[in-house]
Amino acid sequence: MEELVQTPYDTNQLNEIIKHRRSIYPYQYIKGKQVPEDIIRQILENAIRAPNHKQTEPWRFKVFSGGGLKYFGDLQASLYHQFAGDTFNEDRHRKMREYPLMSSHVISIGMRRDETEKLPENEEIEAVACAVQNMFLSVTAYGLGSYWTSAGITYFEEAKPYFGLQPKDRLLGFFYIGYPAKPITAVSKRNPLEVSTKWITTDRDDLQDLLSRSDTIVHNKSVEEVIDPHEHTIDYENTSRWVVYLTVATMLLEIGVGYYANSMALTAEGWHMSTHVFAIGLTWLAYLFSRKYGKSGKYTFQQEKVLSLSGFTSAIILQIIAIIMAIESIDRLIHPIPVKFSEAIIVAVIGLIVNAISAKMLHHGHDHHDDNIRAAYLHVLADGLTSLTAIVALSIGWYYNLYWLDDISGIIGAVVITSWAVQLIKGSGGKLIDYARIVK
Repeated sequence: MEELVQTPYDTNQLNEIIKHRRSIYPYQYIKGKQVPEDIIRQILENAIRAPNHKQTEPWRFKVFSGGGLKYFGDLQASLYHQFAGDTFNEDRHRKMREYPLMSSHVISIGMRRDETEKLPENEEIEAVACAVQNMFLSVTAYGLGSYWTSAGITYFEEAKPYFGLQPKDRLLGFFYIGYPAKPITAVSKRNPLEVSTKWITTDRDDLQDLLSRSDTIVHNKSVEEVIDPHEHTIDYENTSRWVVYLTVATMLLEIGVGYYANSMALTAEGWHMSTHVFAIGLTWLAYLFSRKYGKSGKYTFQQEKVLSLSGFTSAIILQIIAIIMAIESIDRLIHPIPVKFSEAIIVAVIGLIVNAISAKMLHHGHDHHDDNIRAAYLHVLADGLTSLTAIVALSIGWYYNLYWLDDISGIIGAVVITSWAVQLIKGSGGKLIDYARIVK
């Protein structure tokens, strides 16, 4: 039997504190009940005991309590109203004023950059994160509730001076503290250790093989490339919403003129676009769901899985579209009808322009690891492809009076769309089941 390590501390109690640490939100606090100042001071004393390279001690705190809570609420609400621009949300603005008043204390979390900049910025951010973790564990040990948020004005450069920070410093969010209205006994949810941890206990002979593999090369991103995931979500949500609006308007125009002109390519493209409206709408709702419930404190889920599920569903729809396109086109080859080429061509060109605009919107900052936005992008490309093939087929058919070219374009489009759908199904499906090749 292995001999236990001798320690003067109660490790079982420490393990229980870590296990039960969790975010408890301001609306779950007893309003008006104040945490004694000596406890807050001790929590901050524990925070500054965090490890930090070269002893730079980069953490900077401002503590708001009593009347200072109203001051803080008014300050962040005013800054948000002044600088949020097009992203302004009235409900978020209201919460910025109300949430501080539900708490006992609010502490701003700042990172003061070392003047010599001898350390990488991320090391100083990590040191502050360790300090906040000390605060979390201390709060839990005292039976209090706490919540660290990076929403609101955290990323506003204009907010830094109000918290004693210089332009090169970072505002890393706000730490709310209060008494829980009811005892919190639930253990924070985590995947089994085996999901995130791999044990290597023997020497291995595959090192050179791993080093020689091109996919092991790590790209060090610049500061400009590193974008907060929450900002990505809001950006993609707004973009996909506007693409839905454009797609609906174009769909109605194509279906109406398609029936009038007896154009299979245009009518089919319009109805196919209706399924794209559903799929891109699903993309929009996935981002809306992730933003609304991701930080609500009432639910826990993996945002990446939600977006991959949306992408997988859209890929299935994309494949169904391709099959319907092929069947309809073949049927029209067997039973041809006259086509009013000129009217159909005009609307198809309008559709292509709208798809080009939508594709540019979705490709701005395009993240190939986000299956949700990638699915929306492929749906728009599929629309563009059908519009383009319809224009080519209608133009040649008009010149040579060949109606069957209109239907051939549908078959070509179906084949190309199928290849896109299969790739997306593999990529998003693999993420949903955590599929990965085992390196032996």
